[in-house]
Amino acid sequence: MAGTVEVRFYALLRRRLERSALAVDGDGLAVLDLLSRAEQQAGRPFLDEILDRGRGLLNGTMILVNGENIRLKQGLATRVRAGDVVDLFSPAGGG
Repeated sequence: MAGTVEVRFYALLRRRLERSALAVDGDGLAVLDLLSRAEQQAGRPFLDEILDRGRGLLNGTMILVNGENIRLKQGLATRVRAGDVVDLFSPAGGG
């Protein structure tokens, strides 16, 4: 599908969504907008697992665009292009 970005889910996100990936129409979107679109498409909320709506990424969250951590780029404003792969890792839990 032209214009799509593959969004892949790992660990707890994969379990919560009961899927490993989604193809999302997102050419030219910022990561935050892409993730909002992916959440709608998934039909289940997941952004609360990785984002603090007031402050951005939760500590321990890792988002990679084509293997590069968005924290080393423009954060949630990092733009994606058709054919990109976005990997989502929620913070590790434990105790």
